[in-house]
Amino acid sequence: MAGLLLDAPDLRELRNCGALRRGAAGRSTDLGSTKRSPFLFQAAAEKSRQGMEGNTSAPAAGGRPPLGTLPVLVYDHGVDHNQQTAFAIGDQSLHTSVVPELANSYYHVTPQGWVLLVAPGPSPATRLWDPRSGTSISLPPKDDELPDNWKCYLSDAPTAASCVVLVLYMNKEPKFLYCRVGDGRWLEHEYDIGEVMQPPVPFTFHKRVIQEMAVVDGKFYFQERGLEAIDFSTGTPEFSRLEYRRVEFPEGSNICRDYMVESGGDLFFVYVFLKGYTPEIMTVRVYRFDLSEAMLREVDDLGDRVFLLSYPNAQLLCSASKYRLKGNQIYFVHNATQDLDGGSMCIYDMDDKSLDVVRPFPQVKELLRSPFWMLPTDQVCTRE
Repeated sequence: MAGLLLDAPDLRELRNCGALRRGAAGRSTDLGSTKRSPFLFQAAAEKSRQGMEGNTSAPAAGGRPPLGTLPVLVYDHGVDHNQQTAFAIGDQSLHTSVVPELANSYYHVTPQGWVLLVAPGPSPATRLWDPRSGTSISLPPKDDELPDNWKCYLSDAPTAASCVVLVLYMNKEPKFLYCRVGDGRWLEHEYDIGEVMQPPVPFTFHKRVIQEMAVVDGKFYFQERGLEAIDFSTGTPEFSRLEYRRVEFPEGSNICRDYMVESGGDLFFVYVFLKGYTPEIMTVRVYRFDLSEAMLREVDDLGDRVFLLSYPNAQLLCSASKYRLKGNQIYFVHNATQDLDGGSMCIYDMDDKSLDVVRPFPQVKELLRSPFWMLPTDQVCTRE
């Protein structure tokens, strides 16, 4: 695969996509810089801790999810403007409100739609929150605070006894935390998947750190030297690797951003190829990874499905027509120039290979993090 992948370690600063850390060292970790009064932060921390105690099942007021019932791209305004704006992709409308769970916690939205909430402060309480129903599931408290950049993945629905909750550290530490619902503590696992040479000159070697995952049949998949997997079926993490032939860059493209998405028990790769070394999008290609033969197979039809991709997370909309959307499309956030409004939302139609570009929220002046996707309240995905 000739060319440059945007998730190469030396370019990770172009897409700082870790989970939110409000008030950490008085700065944001994703887009722009924000400050917050320590008194406000302490009050929010106390409120968040109170909300972390025990399991709850109370939905939002009136039974309506806090960000509505349609697929939305969410913009977090930051610490000084502690509110969120949801961009509904159906009618392209904007809806601003305060979601207390997001406003008072560090958080990350998993591909399943559940959100890991982490209270600020030492020994922070943790829980999984479903914004579609209001349900919360308590998890063990952490021993210390999280790093600036992290993501959360689930091996299954958190109501399943086998579900593993994995918190991926994305800074320079090659490690992750994991637990199961009902466990008394988080376990830490350090891994070694090799080294990579990074600038500036003179080049130095650093440990490779996993930046993105997708989960299929309970296994956590990621790309490094091949397609690698972490399996918890024996109780402890076991690593394995599949070697495969990489995708070739199309003529005229030198840079690519890739995503992994699970759909119906299959693993899909989405490649966004850029023209030359510019931010201009050249084309988009989709492949299904055949796990039985360790090879990529190009896909030109997603049926009624839609892939929703952003720097922080990737999600699947199982039935586009249910929400009056066109299927066989890929929505993705494009912000290679790190614009403070979060960049553009691109819509790639796999039927006619067309690309529409929308600027959802140009009036915003500051964001605490890159925009991310949240799914509808009543989506049910089934294996094909």
